[in-house]
Amino acid sequence: MLKSNLTRRTDFALFMVAALEDETLLRLAPAIVGRQTPSAQAAIAARAG
Repeated sequence: MLKSNLTRRTDFALFMVAALEDETLLRLAPAIVGRQTPSAQAAIAARAG
């Protein structure tokens, strides 16, 4: 259990660092959702083209 919690914290930290470095995200609020949620799947599909 602890190992999976650390992984999620690491993923979140990497996400936040990427968000800080991406100027297109200025004034936008980050949202963390499960990768299988409808909104996450829609975002993946939109990026794929």
